[in-house]
Amino acid sequence: MDKPRFELVDYRPEYALELVKMWRRSFQRAMGLEEQDDSGEVSAQLDFLSAIDPATIHVAMDPESSTVVGFMVLSGEKLDHLYVHVDYQGLGLGTTLLNLAKQKSPAGIELFTFQRNQAAQDFYRSRGFREVQRGFAGFQDNPWATRREQLADIKFRSEPGAARA
Repeated sequence: MDKPRFELVDYRPEYALELVKMWRRSFQRAMGLEEQDDSGEVSAQLDFLSAIDPATIHVAMDPESSTVVGFMVLSGEKLDHLYVHVDYQGLGLGTTLLNLAKQKSPAGIELFTFQRNQAAQDFYRSRGFREVQRGFAGFQDNPWATRREQLADIKFRSEPGAARA
């Protein structure tokens, strides 16, 4: 596949279902979970997405196919989500989104990633983030988890002027 192009656009509600399906597939792959789209879970994730301030959602689209290929949720210094379509990973889209986050949050960024997601840890560390805390996410926000150790997470922080890729 040729290197796809992408453009950053404002979030619109009509992107919700495609965004959630892309998000789920990316998350499931990163976490080593079975890829599936249970309608109840998709519905719950759509409800979760609808509760987020749309101004904090940044979407990447493939302009040729109008496909949602990535997104992030950035509120102040808190990066809550950054996901890239599995077919677009490794092509610079994650770095583009992260650089936008650094530009919009010049005082630094904090984020969490699960300990079992080594690829995410490597991605953030290589872009100037440092680990500041380890803990556990909650079951209430992670219905996929069946054991507490699955919820082990790492808090990362990027300081002003941290490396850009």
